[in-house]
Amino acid sequence: MNKQLKHATAVCFALGLAWSASAAAQDIGRPSEVRVAVVNVERLLADSQRARATAAKIEADFLPRRERIAAQLRQLRALSAKLELDAPHLDDREKLVRSRAVGELERTIARAQAQISDDYADRTAAERAALAKRIHDLIQKLPAQLGVDVVLTRTVWHRPQIDVTDKVAAMLDR
Repeated sequence: MNKQLKHATAVCFALGLAWSASAAAQDIGRPSEVRVAVVNVERLLADSQRARATAAKIEADFLPRRERIAAQLRQLRALSAKLELDAPHLDDREKLVRSRAVGELERTIARAQAQISDDYADRTAAERAALAKRIHDLIQKLPAQLGVDVVLTRTVWHRPQIDVTDKVAAMLDR
């Protein structure tokens, strides 16, 4: 399903919910005004204080491994440069031993870079999923807390007055 169709489906669903709430309100004698709130989940996942703190913690956790890889890269450059300088003066056996050592270090670095990349992606995805679950739980409580009938998380356009993303961000940071 393409993105526009998903948005159109979400809007139709929200309008259906609003219409249902309006019909239910008329049935029980309340005014037919439906209160809607909007939460920008993507903004919370990217820009909230908790999201930034989580990203900083992940970066700090991976910094020692990245520094070790940087040190290995410096060592590789030094070994390669020394091999190039010494190559004309070395016999074939010594040249082969040194070039194998350089090749092994290159492979070790490549494996370490791939491993850290995978670990970083896994950790980031896990932390983002935990944050998304927390946001979802907060959004579930919003109708009761704010007295709204419908909470939308995706809109094509909405009035800024009904956007409660900052309130959810404050609740998230507690």
